[in-house]
Amino acid sequence: MIKMTVRTKKKSGKRAGYRTHGWGVVRTHRKSGMRGGVGKAGPKSHHWIQTIKGLRPPIGKRGFIRPRESIKDNSVINVSHLDSMVTTLEREGKITKKGAKYEVNLTELGYTKLLAQGEVNTAMNIVVAEASERAIKKIESAGGKVKTSSSN
Repeated sequence: MIKMTVRTKKKSGKRAGYRTHGWGVVRTHRKSGMRGGVGKAGPKSHHWIQTIKGLRPPIGKRGFIRPRESIKDNSVINVSHLDSMVTTLEREGKITKKGAKYEVNLTELGYTKLLAQGEVNTAMNIVVAEASERAIKKIESAGGKVKTSSSN
């Protein structure tokens, strides 16, 4: 007759009700417990030095995002740049010359504002949505005129 072996011990080393359940130290085997957390965990306590040094993101929300409808997108050009581009624009047929003056429509060229940086030597009649006061004075002193949509 063959005797069967009877196991007296459990196969598992884990014991129900035991504090660590077979994983050694209490803090082990808890998702991210040994690493001090994941992501933004602990910036107010145990990762405070990293927060101060800028290695972790700051606590709380900061800043303000302006609504898109309130943001004005200006495409600007300076009078000196326009003055240097006049001959090229005439050659390409984008502006016309009437007598001694050039007729320039900046809105058709994609510009919304005329600024006053630089010098002007060419007489131009300009149509634009907006223009600074100094830019208007410089164009008029060169013998031209500026017509803005606000002055209609």
